[in-house]
Amino acid sequence: MDNLEKEIRDTKVRLCLDCGKCTVVCPVAQYNPDFNPRLIIQKSLGNGGNRTADESIWSCFNCLMCIERCNYNVKFPDFVTALRTEAVGSGVHVQCSHGGSLQAAMHMMARPDIQQKRIDWLPEDIILTEQSDTRFFVGCAPYFDVIFKDLGVHTLDGVIGALRLLNLSGIPFNLLANERCCGRDLLNQGDKEGFLSLAGANMEEFNRHGVKRLITYCPECYDCLKNEYTRALGANGIEVVNLIELLAPLLKDKKLALGKLDKKVTYHDPCTLGRGFRLFEEPRQLLTAISGIKLVEMENNREKSLCCGANPWAYCNTVNRQVQGQRLEQAKTADAEMLVTACPKCQIHLKCAQKSEDCSVTDVEIKDLAELAAASLNRR
Repeated sequence: MDNLEKEIRDTKVRLCLDCGKCTVVCPVAQYNPDFNPRLIIQKSLGNGGNRTADESIWSCFNCLMCIERCNYNVKFPDFVTALRTEAVGSGVHVQCSHGGSLQAAMHMMARPDIQQKRIDWLPEDIILTEQSDTRFFVGCAPYFDVIFKDLGVHTLDGVIGALRLLNLSGIPFNLLANERCCGRDLLNQGDKEGFLSLAGANMEEFNRHGVKRLITYCPECYDCLKNEYTRALGANGIEVVNLIELLAPLLKDKKLALGKLDKKVTYHDPCTLGRGFRLFEEPRQLLTAISGIKLVEMENNREKSLCCGANPWAYCNTVNRQVQGQRLEQAKTADAEMLVTACPKCQIHLKCAQKSEDCSVTDVEIKDLAELAAASLNRR
């Protein structure tokens, strides 16, 4: 209870003015009229309210759109995470998607004695610097590509593209053979114990190898390692940067040159990278640095970007599909041949939507940004 009271203070939910701006822009509320952030706050703060009985807390995408519009910076997504943590702690069973395979993999990685074969996929042309104190954090791409093989998902191609771009830029790095999942999804679904186990295992690995800097590509890994680890475990002295932040100034100073690809593309802003870290222009700069690329914008872009219908691999339902369908329709309306994103989960969710029987937008190719940029190098 004390922890929840701290979250109530930290998330500023008592400042909610009941204005309804959050509900107007919420993608979930657009398709589910029963979902209302301000009413969830009211019910949760009400006297005698049973917070764990409110099933609507599992519908939030954590897309940050509500914070974007809130005049008082009420952090509703963080409050929802606190409510989920309380619910899980009281014994509420989480309805996992995909048979719970992602959660099983995460908990398996949290075991202190596990030894993974995490870099068997590494191409021979990638140059690693053995003595470097910088590590590239791969994330769950090796697991994603196995679990979502039926969707034609190749998130490791994005990771390999990122590594090739780092090599081209002359930025030294190494990999961790026994890296774990960052734990972001377990944290978001209320499994704080599981998150702390993964975070602790990763920190032990970082310290054992003398890591001073982490380069991430996945936006959720970026946020988790940069913010959540510090919040949960305290300052650790490790600098966490995102690949796109590293490459953007190199492009500007003409220290990095990409190749050529003739494509009409649109860019999908991942919620965490965009609204979370305000990285809107840098990914577009990377895209337009590819000769022959014509960038067109979807109706909702940058800070108004529509979520991919994400969730922490739990409670996926019709509303998720409707939001994903809307996003794909926006790409088609923009007359794009390809939808490019810088988030593996966005890629997975949108490709999953394309596989559904009722999806009408199957001719827009979905591609990872780093993968696309690296592919252009073959056509200079």
